Amino acid sequence: MHPWFISLFLGLASSFFYIQPILAQSTLKTAETADQLLVRGAAYIRLGNLESAIATFKSAIQKNPNLTAAHYNLGLALAQTGKPKEAIKAFYRSIQLNPNLAIAYSNIGAASLEIGDAKTAILYSKRAIELSPTLAIAYYNLGLGLKQQRDLKGAIAQFQKSESLAPDSPETAYNLGLLFQETGDLDKAKTYFLKALTLNPQYPEANYNLGALLLIQAKSPEQIPAQILEAIAYFQKATESKKDYANAYYGLGVAQTKLGKTQAAIQAFIRSQALFNAQKNSKWAIASEEQIKKLR
Repeated sequence: MHPWFISLFLGLASSFFYIQPILAQSTLKTAETADQLLVRGAAYIRLGNLESAIATFKSAIQKNPNLTAAHYNLGLALAQTGKPKEAIKAFYRSIQLNPNLAIAYSNIGAASLEIGDAKTAILYSKRAIELSPTLAIAYYNLGLGLKQQRDLKGAIAQFQKSESLAPDSPETAYNLGLLFQETGDLDKAKTYFLKALTLNPQYPEANYNLGALLLIQAKSPEQIPAQILEAIAYFQKATESKKDYANAYYGLGVAQTKLGKTQAAIQAFIRSQALFNAQKNSKWAIASEEQIKKLR
């Protein structure tokens, strides 16, 4: 799950603005100012045209190298196109111009997580929190950084702080579910996976992990059939939301096997094997093949 806080920062005074139609901008005979380019770049982001947004923000910076918002928005666009190292440079320039821009520190933390640099992510997330103690996403990114460093207790504390500030985030609930599952507290893990799904019923990873957890918890003979059927429903929801979710098909195969539904299990493992092969995950492609051989 990406740790980005996707928002447009168009000026230091206010984040409320009106965007002129792009075609109207293009008919201007006079050269656009840096501020006009900034607004047009924001419009491109909203339209999903990230490459044009990047080019436009760079043009704004050429006209006004000290335009903080242009550097910040450039960082957002670069982050969304899978260029975290370049995004870090743009965000860093924005905090050079405005050392109190907390969200830019948080996004440097997010981009650092993308390249596996948890130490830097933690440092910049903490600075963001110092500048803005109510910035929920900064606690979220700090939690991810601590999780990467295997400080599970610390990560839980930061995600819970993020949750208290932004209780409607399915990503925060999902990550808390993963952390509690890893610490062995399956009941709390289940609670948080269910919360994530309440907030976003189509969340594929939450559906998958809840299904897997139900398989783990199905121990007593009277519980097993009902919980496995419930797990199957969650696995199926995961595959509906994410068609190439190989792990969910594998989990579905395991659940169908436990119910003695051999043909349905084989079909699920065939699908997981094909997807794992496509994803070049040979370990789990082989595991899927072994399951198919056992069932046949």
